[in-house]
Amino acid sequence: MSNFTEAVARRAGVSVEEATAVLQHHGVRESGVLPRPHRLALTYIEFSGTKAGKFTDDFRFMWPLSDGLWCLAADNLKGKSTVLEVIWWCLRGKNKRLQDTARRWISHVRLEGHVDGDPFSVEFRHKDGVPTGRLETGKTTPGIDFAGEAEFASVMSQFMMNRLNLEILRGWRSDVKGEEDGKASVTDWALFSHALICRNRNAEVLLGETSENGSVVSLLQMFIGLPWTSTRRDADTALKTVRQQQRGEKRRATEDTHARADALQELKDQVAAAELALADTGAAPALEDQAAAVERAAAHMASCAERHALAVQVQLTVQQNYTEVHQTLVDDRKRLRDLKENEAAKRYFGALTPTCCPRCTTPVVDLLQARGEQSADHCSVCGSAPPEDAPQDTTAIDQLSESIEALAAADEQTRTALRRAEKERETAAASLREARQAMAAAQAALPDASVLRRQLELERWRGALAEREATHARAGGTVQPDPEEKVLESASKEADLRAGKASKPIMDRVSSEILNLAVRLGYSNLQDVKLQANGPMMLHLDDGPSSFNRVTEGEQLRLRMATLLALLRVGQQHGGRHPGLFLIDSAGAQEMIQTDLAETLQQLRAICDETGGLQIIAATANRELARTVIPEDRAKIAEPGAFMW
Repeated sequence: MSNFTEAVARRAGVSVEEATAVLQHHGVRESGVLPRPHRLALTYIEFSGTKAGKFTDDFRFMWPLSDGLWCLAADNLKGKSTVLEVIWWCLRGKNKRLQDTARRWISHVRLEGHVDGDPFSVEFRHKDGVPTGRLETGKTTPGIDFAGEAEFASVMSQFMMNRLNLEILRGWRSDVKGEEDGKASVTDWALFSHALICRNRNAEVLLGETSENGSVVSLLQMFIGLPWTSTRRDADTALKTVRQQQRGEKRRATEDTHARADALQELKDQVAAAELALADTGAAPALEDQAAAVERAAAHMASCAERHALAVQVQLTVQQNYTEVHQTLVDDRKRLRDLKENEAAKRYFGALTPTCCPRCTTPVVDLLQARGEQSADHCSVCGSAPPEDAPQDTTAIDQLSESIEALAAADEQTRTALRRAEKERETAAASLREARQAMAAAQAALPDASVLRRQLELERWRGALAEREATHARAGGTVQPDPEEKVLESASKEADLRAGKASKPIMDRVSSEILNLAVRLGYSNLQDVKLQANGPMMLHLDDGPSSFNRVTEGEQLRLRMATLLALLRVGQQHGGRHPGLFLIDSAGAQEMIQTDLAETLQQLRAICDETGGLQIIAATANRELARTVIPEDRAKIAEPGAFMW
């Protein structure tokens, strides 16, 4: 038993077995050591089609790739961002960021790459907005066809989650912002794929597309494998699910309470009316003894009826048990008889030496001559060799005999129990008949007096009112916390405590690495960075404190790149799952000045050299700078005014 489960049990005040059962039922996984990250790299991208409108023309873009830094350079709105978006489209199966115009023009796409050296390729035709193609995953495994965006996305999600060994994370999606009600959700490749691309268009988000529903935390978990985060998310999601169910039950109980209150008032009105009717009839007759006798007879009859109902239920249960045991005994005895008869038949027929065919009476000698067989060690009828002598195996018969003996004893026990149950039922039935007769006699002894009838009517309404008031009081009582909820709440708190302790040194190191890389990428006035495990990034600049959302777009781009690279580098030592592929898209209108951009590209080259298996494909509007910093064989550069494809 793990010490986490024991700690949860202590917090919840339940046994370890109870805590284990609840955690297993809700799929709360304990934090474990994640396997090494898998490396994703691209080796070739190709797409083609026909432009329509002002620039009508056929086009075909082809680009072989490998590890390290690669660069796309062209004027703004000339297609460099489209190349990155097409790559991202292939990797995740859908891409709403790809411009509609480019999507309509593209008719064929092919992407090749490998995961840890194992090749794969994605190729599809695109017609009328529907991609139709195939994912090939190697020579030894069959390819997977897809038709439509939904199938395409599903195929790529399953492939990437499996090949990159990514862990599905659970979360909670609120139905309405600020409300508790919602539903459990899972984080898979649809979100994780955002870790591959860095755009300078998300002014308020450090990682991914949105900060809602824990997306940033999910990406952090994938990047650096923060310990106990998965456990905390599992427990939180399960706890919110259970509490939502309880809120639904409470709402229904409240509605029931209102309905009971209305019925309670009706009963009070009936009691008041009965009291008023009794008061109008004058004094009660002196027949209280008869009325008391009726009440006692009624109580006795109710008790006898309850006893009889219980006896019938017990007798039915015992009858069922006896039937099952007896049928099993009969079946096993038949099986034993069949086994013994088969064994006897083998011995009997094996000892026979027929002189003629049992079917046509042809002499055996003639049969042997007809088949050309004269050997005496073959069967004189069928001609087959006799089986080797083997000792008789009575294991099955012995085992079945022992089972039958046990079943026979159980059969006798259940038969005895059944007789007792039947006798008890008969006794209870006799008592009930006597009670009914006594009740009828007591009622018959009552005089036909309106006063007495009204007294009885009043007592009946008072009894119903007392019962309804008791039920109403129980329904409105304080509900103690459910043990299941206590266990999940304790698991969430324990995992949160452990996650905080384990994550702090990792996040401190990540923050230090972001600061170092951001300065290397040209953010010279940055003094300190504090990235919190729940997503916010606090900054300290030369002129005072700030945050990611309050700096310029160019500075945000540097911070995004620094964060992605820092998380990858630190995550390599802590179970991070990032596959090592980055697509960096920097819109020209938001780029940094030329000297900063040159330093950024040079630092990206250096970082690629420092980090094994890293592949970065960056887009820039500065062609001359790309020619200066990036080797010619690693750059795709369009001339001034020309399209990238």
